[in-house]
Amino acid sequence: MDLAHFRDTIGRRWPIVLALTLLCGALTGVLAERRPPVYRAETRMLVTFAAEKSAAPRPRPPADEAGRLMQRRVKTYTTMMSTPRLTRPVIDSLGLPYTTDDLAGRVVASSTVNSLAIDVVVTDRSAGTAAAIAAALAAELQRIAERDLPPAGLGLKAHVAVVRAAAPPPRPEPVRWQWYAAGGALGGLAVGVGIALVLGYRRAGTPVSADVRTLWATTVRRRPAAPAVPADSAASESPEPDEAATGPDAAGLLDDGAEAPDTVAQDPAGVPGQSDGRVSNASVKERQAS
Repeated sequence: MDLAHFRDTIGRRWPIVLALTLLCGALTGVLAERRPPVYRAETRMLVTFAAEKSAAPRPRPPADEAGRLMQRRVKTYTTMMSTPRLTRPVIDSLGLPYTTDDLAGRVVASSTVNSLAIDVVVTDRSAGTAAAIAAALAAELQRIAERDLPPAGLGLKAHVAVVRAAAPPPRPEPVRWQWYAAGGALGGLAVGVGIALVLGYRRAGTPVSADVRTLWATTVRRRPAAPAVPADSAASESPEPDEAATGPDAAGLLDDGAEAPDTVAQDPAGVPGQSDGRVSNASVKERQAS
């Protein structure tokens, strides 16, 4: 389809395209506006490293090596925030009606590169529940850090301190229904253009199944037919008759047109190839007699 045909097809059916675009955009925007509110609670923790008082002094690694070991431990704690090691105790302590996977989907933890801080964001339909989950996660991570051993090669124990406690958010997260409506309108536009093109390809008075078969036959690449065998090749490949074949179907003619004798005459001694002058072929005898 060229550009002119495409423009004419859409132009003749623009009401369908416009109606689907407006309908899908409005429906998506209304659904996004009417969805339940979601509250967002945030907390920040700082991971510090210090030598244990009861431990014997150990040699310290270089600064770059120590920083790498600290970053590795912070990254481990960040990844641990949405694992069952933390979510299961939080669910049990708060009595939440969630599974570990459900709670993991509501928790987002992040850590900036070259930073020892961990930011945790919890979303829930209740403001108090979101803040309680964030606080319980921070407390559970503190207990885990107290039980963990120092990183291998560092000699310093990790400690987690809450630098910004979670508080119940005063209002739910704003819903940008405009973005949802724009996405729905784009989807409706695509559907409307597709329907207009299908209607433009349809032949008058034919069922949709026939049009689908025609479109399939024209767009799908057919398998190439088997190449024809040349006549010369077929003749050369045909089996040659057996030169030694004998029987009632044999013509009994030689290459020069002479008739071949039915039997080979033998002399009385039984030596093949030597004839005594007698002819055993009846047709030859008749010609000789005449």
